Amino acid sequence: MAVEGGDARSPDVPIGRFLVRWGIVVGVLFGLFVGTIVILNSTLYSAEGFVRSYLGAIERRDVAAALRTPGVDVGDDAATELLVPDALGDVGGVRVLSDTITTAGEHDVEVELELSGERATSVFTVERAGTRFGVFNRWTFVVSPTATLEITPEQVSTFTVNERAVTTENEPGTPARYTVLAPGEFTLGHASTYLVADPEDILVLQPGSSAAARIPVRANDDFVAMIQTQLDDLLDDCATQKVLQPTGCPFGETVRNRIVTEPQWSIARYPEVRIQPGPTADTWRVPAVEGAAHLEVDVRSLFDGTISTIDEDVTFSVGYLITLGDNDQVSIVAE
Repeated sequence: MAVEGGDARSPDVPIGRFLVRWGIVVGVLFGLFVGTIVILNSTLYSAEGFVRSYLGAIERRDVAAALRTPGVDVGDDAATELLVPDALGDVGGVRVLSDTITTAGEHDVEVELELSGERATSVFTVERAGTRFGVFNRWTFVVSPTATLEITPEQVSTFTVNERAVTTENEPGTPARYTVLAPGEFTLGHASTYLVADPEDILVLQPGSSAAARIPVRANDDFVAMIQTQLDDLLDDCATQKVLQPTGCPFGETVRNRIVTEPQWSIARYPEVRIQPGPTADTWRVPAVEGAAHLEVDVRSLFDGTISTIDEDVTFSVGYLITLGDNDQVSIVAE
């Protein structure tokens, strides 16, 4: 009977061991799961990880991903034309310096980054926004990591921001406001057939900040050379006229005596062209500049009949108003 009782209990021994072993395995797995959650919530799903994820999208020029980041709000009080990959500057070398919890429970995440070889810092304020799947922290920006660029192109309505060509609907000389992603470096400029603007770099580091810049457009070398050539050609043509007052020309001479020989003109000194902005957006001015024409002519005195030679420089001044029309059509009128 004792043997039979022992045989009846013998199957319970391996089942108990099996349950204990599985309990240990489940406990270990649960511990690993909890540990994984803790690690992920302190790294990838932390305030620091959230900011790194946003900045990673900026580094990759993935504007769509950056705009999908919770808390990114482009607003409606500025144009969004610069929220495109080719308008973003080069951002790299991101390093988190600190993660400070404020009295309101928000996190101020300070990062260091590199813009065109220079180190700079930005601070992003984020807060918890619940959990994902009930375990992973979710975050959102308290202050949207966007900024406003106010750009005033002078004399033109077109300009470039980094690699992006922009045409403003405003009149030249009137500021236009654009929303941009922060942080970023934006190089403003202009280049067209006759006009140019020296590049100007604008840094936007802090979320919610704003910056303003003017784009001082000027005549490029080709424009100046073209006007100089046209003026020189005009003066050369004037010098071919064998009269004291060449028609349509800025120089001439009046004499009281009788002319004996045909007047001979030559250009002694060509005016040096300078081009400045004109009174309106599409106009440019050649301010009054001095030149000299040389005159040779024999004259007979009305008083005693003697003949003498006029051999002298005649100074003159020229100034023009230039209008740039569609398709770079140039119109020039004397002032």
